[in-house]
Amino acid sequence: MNPFGNRKPVIDPELFIGRRDLIAAICERLTAAPPQCCAVIGDARSGKTSLLYYLRSAAPGRPICGNDAARFVFPYVNAGPYADLGVSQSHGALFFWRDLARATAQALTLHDDLPALPDQGIAETAIVDAVYTLKCAVEDMIRRHGDRTFVFLIDNVEGIARLPRHTASFLRSLTQDPDIGARVAYVVTASTPLSRLYPESELREPSSFWGLFASELFIGRLDDAGIAALLARAPMLSDADRAWIRRLGGANLMLILIAAAHVYHWRLHPNGSGPDDIERAAIEEARPLCRSWWRELTETYTTAIDARQALFDQNRAHTFDEAALFEALHARGLAQRDRNGWRISSAIFAQALSDQPGIPSAEASPPPPPTAPATPPAFTHLEGEVYAFLREHAGRVCTREEVKRAIWPVSPPSDSALQKIIERIREKIEPDPKHPRKLIAVRGQGYMLRRDVD
Repeated sequence: MNPFGNRKPVIDPELFIGRRDLIAAICERLTAAPPQCCAVIGDARSGKTSLLYYLRSAAPGRPICGNDAARFVFPYVNAGPYADLGVSQSHGALFFWRDLARATAQALTLHDDLPALPDQGIAETAIVDAVYTLKCAVEDMIRRHGDRTFVFLIDNVEGIARLPRHTASFLRSLTQDPDIGARVAYVVTASTPLSRLYPESELREPSSFWGLFASELFIGRLDDAGIAALLARAPMLSDADRAWIRRLGGANLMLILIAAAHVYHWRLHPNGSGPDDIERAAIEEARPLCRSWWRELTETYTTAIDARQALFDQNRAHTFDEAALFEALHARGLAQRDRNGWRISSAIFAQALSDQPGIPSAEASPPPPPTAPATPPAFTHLEGEVYAFLREHAGRVCTREEVKRAIWPVSPPSDSALQKIIERIREKIEPDPKHPRKLIAVRGQGYMLRRDVD
């Protein structure tokens, strides 16, 4: 079985990897006095549910928050199914509190002796009464375990925002109860910032459940140790394979999994395919995902045209919105910053944007400065990769072997094939490609992209 093919939530805590910094940040909040609530924000399939499963599996033998692990109880509820109930929203509140009460009993290994749900046809007031009864049952369990801190894990908290307001108010009331409030906190997940779920004025209301979350944590990128542990699941991958996968995926969990799945399958079943075929297949699979990320970002940041140029042009000064855009990409593991500025770190994401419908084309955008041509859509994928590497090392000679190792860790091309790519790049950046002044060849050494030529 392809170890990178299953992209469902991780249930076995032994298979959970990465997220060390995120877990440390959550534990810092939970071990405060009183414990603080956390909102974990991330894209679909970024690992939010796996994170909550991992917290739920905490045990004295596998502590999550240090020596304090034994005092925590982690009831888990997925609020996602309640998001689209329409006219049945009132019953959705009833089902949610029933699930929350049951999850609390299970986390305490108690017998489920909760009251039965009323019939579907009951009056609205009777539904609210039933919800209140279930809320009181949860309170009673918390009171009876005075040595425990209850951290309610609510997945897809968007569902709560679509239920009657008393649902969120009752959740808030658990934290305000003078007897139990100091032992209650929430860790919730959402695909969008909580400010988008309710008007800002409502967030500031003293009784607002959403006002409990003073800060939000973004889940997206993996650190180096997490990436290494993930790729170690397939020992047959070489170091060159792992470097190749990282170049394709950056530090984004989903793009790394997509790239790794294709490289792993190729290693087992070559079928005459080459590296370019594998890259194309990974890009095509990831393209809808990358497009959805870009649409979300352009809804948030209004300077979409300028931002798109900034993604591939380290030489231009970034506006405030563009800098914020890069920070958002960095949180997703799609961009990184070095001494030369921001750059896209995922080849898959860069290529998916190069022909993204809905992103302004070069003709519709303000023309870029002549000293800094934008990579897409002028360059093909490989041309853009070579140009980006030379630009990152502008002002010094890069040997042919350096270029080939950076772009083709597996099956590098011949010197003549690389020369053809260099020639095509010159056709797109040089006023006179036959007499290059920007991208020059240094006899016997390699190529240099000059900084000092306009």
